[in-house]
Amino acid sequence: MKRRTFLVSAAAVLAGFVGWRAGAGSPQAAVIKVLQKRLPYLKLDPAGVQRFAQDLVARQAVSGLKLRLLDSVGALYTSLSMTPGSRLDRAVRHHEDRIVTQYLISSDFFTHGADKSRTVNYFGYYDPLVACNNPFARPVVVTPASEVRG
Repeated sequence: MKRRTFLVSAAAVLAGFVGWRAGAGSPQAAVIKVLQKRLPYLKLDPAGVQRFAQDLVARQAVSGLKLRLLDSVGALYTSLSMTPGSRLDRAVRHHEDRIVTQYLISSDFFTHGADKSRTVNYFGYYDPLVACNNPFARPVVVTPASEVRG
């Protein structure tokens, strides 16, 4: 066997393996990996994290292909430390930030004063256009007109 034939065959096998891993990746598993990587200091309810991952994927808030690719690299992603400010770092961080932010505002984290010692429970996917369950909203206090002018 010639060296060139061997190298082309090895490259084809490697490309096939990478393609298979990307196709077999689960978008929900990628969302869970992102939350576990970015929020290791919080106690997350596993069932709530699973429900959030399903809700996020169902709403297509992040590209399914990107999530599949993220899941296909598996352990490499969770231990990955990129050069800060690089193009790849900015792209990955942008999507991580979107996922983490959406999870935190969809949970009881802020309603309990951002208490890191409590278990974070997922309420439901936060969508400001559907329901107004904003964790930062303050209740409206109605005062009599005589007190305001007084």
